[in-house]
Amino acid sequence: MSTAEHYFQLHGLQAEAPEKLNKALQAAIGQLETTIYGPTSSELTVNEVAMLERAGVDLQEHPKRSDPMMGYATEFAAILATSLTPAQVAKTLALTPVRVRQLIREGSLYAIRIEGRWHVPVFQLDGAAMVPNIGQVNEQLAGLDAVSVMRWYTTRDPELESPDANDLTPLEWLKTGRDVETLLAIVPDV
Repeated sequence: MSTAEHYFQLHGLQAEAPEKLNKALQAAIGQLETTIYGPTSSELTVNEVAMLERAGVDLQEHPKRSDPMMGYATEFAAILATSLTPAQVAKTLALTPVRVRQLIREGSLYAIRIEGRWHVPVFQLDGAAMVPNIGQVNEQLAGLDAVSVMRWYTTRDPELESPDANDLTPLEWLKTGRDVETLLAIVPDV
C-alpha cells in the first residue's frame, strides 16, 4: 500500500485515480464564490490604507502563503471523489435506496447534495455497516458543511481520552463503541 493510500485509509477515505479527483476538485472549486478583487492596495483609499496600517493590519500580498480556500476546496474535492451514491450505500449496507434516502432526510446519514445528486461521504461506513451511533451525531452536525464535518470527525480531541492516554478523534471514539453521550456533549454548535 502506498503512503497516499495509507493516508486516505487512515482518514476513512479511498485513494482514487487522479482523473476522478481532478473532476471532484473542479466541482468543488465551481462551488466556491468567485472573487473579483484586485490587490488590497488598489481597492482601498489612501485614508483606509493609513487607518488599517495604524491598526497593525498587514496589507501586503503574500502569494507564496498557502491559500486556505484552496485547502478547503481540495478537502471538499477529496470528500466528493470518495463519496458514494445512495444506491452504492444501499448495496453496501444491504438496504433499499429508498431507506438510504430516508436516512439522509432524517439527518442520520450525512450527505451533500450537488446538482440534484446526493454524495454520501464514506467515513460514515465501517465495512458493511454504519459506524456505531454515527447517526445520532450526524443529526447534530446537519447544519455544517462537509469539510467542517470531516475535519471535526478526524481531529483528535482532548475531551476524548482513551485508556492509553492518547486523545481520540470523534470517529475513532465511535468506531471503538464508546459512549455516544460523551461525544454529543462536544459536538460543535451549528
